Amino acid sequence: MSEVTRYDKLNLDNINYEKPENQSNVYFGPMYYDLNPLLIQSSRLKVKEIKEDGKQKYLVVETDSKDFSFYDKLLQLDDHNLDQTYQKSEQWFNKTLPMDILETMYKRITKPFNKDCIPTIEFKLPFYKDSLQTKIYNQGNKESDISCLKPGSIIILMLHVRGLKFLKQNYYCDSLLSQIKLIREPELIQNQGCLIDDDGNIDIQNKDSQYDYEIVDDEILQKNKEIQELEQSILSSKKNIETQQNELLQLEEKLRNLK
Repeated sequence: MSEVTRYDKLNLDNINYEKPENQSNVYFGPMYYDLNPLLIQSSRLKVKEIKEDGKQKYLVVETDSKDFSFYDKLLQLDDHNLDQTYQKSEQWFNKTLPMDILETMYKRITKPFNKDCIPTIEFKLPFYKDSLQTKIYNQGNKESDISCLKPGSIIILMLHVRGLKFLKQNYYCDSLLSQIKLIREPELIQNQGCLIDDDGNIDIQNKDSQYDYEIVDDEILQKNKEIQELEQSILSSKKNIETQQNELLQLEEKLRNLK
């Protein structure tokens, strides 16, 4: 049985990153936790909705209104993934990649949220031949189905963080919703220990679109660099125009006073 790590016990320094290798023209670098699969158990989360985007479905959840710690841990994981890519770029890609370029390429697990709002997190629901691969359990620890995940339900989930996946123009942390535990009465969690037992290493290989490219495309890097340089030039030009306009107003005012 694989070991599941509670999110608040997760030590990012214990995550091992392997060099990305070509897998069906998609470069993938596995991540492990002390040489074991990286399985993270969440805090209590509230189901907001199950969103459909084309053929793909996503589970959208909210954190507790007074406890953002699970969101914060995923935010730290995003930052750690970026830092490790930067630190290992020479070893992995035979080139040093600037952090600002990596930040434009990396698709975060977490998304920013407005002040006084509750963070939401989206998890892709893995399907294989129309069959959901995530195991869902009800309060009695019996297997259930996706219909029980109604808005407002309180759940705990187990996330299998598989590794870093590099596509042509971006890369992201590839993760899989392995199990979901439904809790109708949130207070029940206070007197219980770990609610999720991992009964096996679920490893669903999702097929990605076929690409023919280097692991980190120089053309994409150059494009991102040019975009940043243009944005900086535009900002500088706007500031210069604003300064000149102010000077012009002052000269016109001075001229009027002299007349």
